[in-house]
Amino acid sequence: MLKAESTPPFSTGDTASASVPLDSPLRAVPIHPDLPEIKLPEGPLPPHSYHPVTCEPIKAQDHSDELRRLEQEYTTKEAALLAQERTAQEVKEIIQTAQRKREEIQKAMDKKVKERDTEMKVVSKFQEAQATDMDIS
Repeated sequence: MLKAESTPPFSTGDTASASVPLDSPLRAVPIHPDLPEIKLPEGPLPPHSYHPVTCEPIKAQDHSDELRRLEQEYTTKEAALLAQERTAQEVKEIIQTAQRKREEIQKAMDKKVKERDTEMKVVSKFQEAQATDMDIS
C-alpha cells in the first residue's frame, strides 16, 4: 500500500487551484504503462518530469531535498525502476478498488431506484383503485 504523507513530495503549495482535470485535452501521455488512465502533457520532457496534478514541469531546484533523499534511498537505476513499478502497481490497485466501490454503490442505488419505482406503481394502483371505488359509490 501507499504510505500516507502529510504533504505530497512535490507540493507547490496551491495545487488545488492549479490542478488539471484527468480528462483535460492537455493530458495526452500515460504517466506509466500500468496506469493508462493517468495522463500527463505530451512535450519535450519525459512524463516523470511533470507534476501529476498541475501538469507543470518539475524543477529540480524546487525539490532538491526530496531528490537527494530519493537518490540515497534508491542508489541504482534498477532499484528506482523497481520502486516505480511497485508504486504503479499500488496505484493501479487503489484505482481498481475505487472502481469496484463505485460499481457497488451504483448497483445499490439502482436497486433502491427500482424498489422506489415499484412502490410508486403499487401506490399509484392503490390510488386508482380508491378513485374507482369512490366513483362507483
